Amino acid sequence: MKNRPIKRRVARIDTSNQPSLFDELPQMESENTTGPEPATLSGVVFEDPDPKLIYLNAVRLDQHLYNAGQRGALKVRELLEEMDWLSFEQSYRPGGRSPYAPRAMMGLILYGIMQGVSSLRQLERLARTDLGCMWISGGILPDHSVIGRFIQRHEVRLSGEFFEKLTARVLQVTGTGAGTVAGDGSIIEAAASRFQEIKAEALAELIVKQREKMAASEQEAGEEKRWETEKARHDLNRLLEAQQVLEERQQQRQARGKKGEVTINRQEPEAVIQPQKDKKRFLASYKPSVLVNELRIIIGQAVDPSSETQVVTSLLDQAQQQGVIETALFDAGYFNQQVIDATEERGIELLCPEGRSQGKDWHKQSGKYYPKSHFQYDPEQDHYRCPQGEILTCQSRYKGNAASPAYRLYASEACGRYSHKDQCTRSAKGRRIKRYASKDALRQKMQQPAAWEHYVKRQGMVEPVFSHLRYQQGLNRFRRKGLAGVRVEFSLHALAYNLSRAVALFSSSTGRYLVFFRILTRLRRIPRVTRSLFNKIHLAPIPRFLEGMGAS
Repeated sequence: MKNRPIKRRVARIDTSNQPSLFDELPQMESENTTGPEPATLSGVVFEDPDPKLIYLNAVRLDQHLYNAGQRGALKVRELLEEMDWLSFEQSYRPGGRSPYAPRAMMGLILYGIMQGVSSLRQLERLARTDLGCMWISGGILPDHSVIGRFIQRHEVRLSGEFFEKLTARVLQVTGTGAGTVAGDGSIIEAAASRFQEIKAEALAELIVKQREKMAASEQEAGEEKRWETEKARHDLNRLLEAQQVLEERQQQRQARGKKGEVTINRQEPEAVIQPQKDKKRFLASYKPSVLVNELRIIIGQAVDPSSETQVVTSLLDQAQQQGVIETALFDAGYFNQQVIDATEERGIELLCPEGRSQGKDWHKQSGKYYPKSHFQYDPEQDHYRCPQGEILTCQSRYKGNAASPAYRLYASEACGRYSHKDQCTRSAKGRRIKRYASKDALRQKMQQPAAWEHYVKRQGMVEPVFSHLRYQQGLNRFRRKGLAGVRVEFSLHALAYNLSRAVALFSSSTGRYLVFFRILTRLRRIPRVTRSLFNKIHLAPIPRFLEGMGAS
């Protein structure tokens, strides 16, 4: 007997609006029906019900949310309605059951993430129980599989085009742009079990066993064994991919002069096994990074398996789509030539200290050898002094080229005469330190009080972002596998965060009193001291605040 496709019942909210026994139902203001909307340019009829037809007894849903103080959902729907959804709609083809409108599906997904709900089954449940979600999505009740297929269909658009457009809209309604930006990254655990971590030797043995298993299944005849052969071939391909990634990482590690054997998680080979925030656990994880403006709105986001500095170029390019960047603030972990070159090429002022600039344990360094930050440089004498008191003088100069920047090389002949050499270097020529000209300029800039005063704003701008992502949106561990899936998931979290930030700014009580002063600062009609005072306030008011909140 052939398997027939399962026909799932489409659930819908009852909008018949049964009136109270003693009160008359007020006249509906909307003329739309719960049926599909007219066909779009693609010829597809989308199911996009009107939430104004949803009543709680005799009170319309939006009025109930407003009276209950739950106005965030009203603002989220207003922002999403102003977006252009044509690119989403053009990916559908006529025929079959009417799909849910992309605006409604994105509203459901982003509102759920804003509430800390990212599981597909929990999103399905949220659409059936949460009143704010009903208003944003129009009351659609999709199955969890429908939500998952929607994300898969638009995953490229979600991490690129749509993120830029929605971010641009949030910046527009909040009256801000790029200007001064701050960047930082974090480490998030991957969707993999720690018991799947494996070394190269054990991985090679698994590949041999898997090949034997596939060969044995191919020899057996019968249709019922075909699926076993396909599964064995699929598992073998995954192991071979993991082996290739493991070999590449081992070669990169050896090229950097590091010893030790690299391990990999065969369940998530693209993730890197690295120390977590507590410095005690080593788990397969990724490093997402963000670039935010002064109002803590994410204007650039990216994910790399292990590096935060590799994505700086991508972050700056995304941020420049939203406006002109004047100054970029990064912590000491970004003090390297790659970041300096990326900002210099784009004409952006970089403020970034050298070494560990914060924390009571800044002097503690991991590793076997003395770090470069322990060598004190004397600009007058133009030499370094090592932790043991020896002097390292300039031995040579490199003019640099298009691929490598210019630098001066400092060394000392006394390294081989001391017992402390093992703590400093393993080279027979002794310890050598390169001093780059571009880094010298950045060091001198960071010694200026005005530059440091500007830099200290970085922590208040970007640090609360990851705190919100972790503790409000529940991003403590990725749910999707693979680097591509992780990038889509983090992009959704960044979109939901920007919506949350816009709602917070709209509903800020401080904004009610500062909007008038904000307008005056732009018109330059108040004294300079007062104007600079209000420009320093991060919770700046929103130009659309008066008309936006008044219309709700």
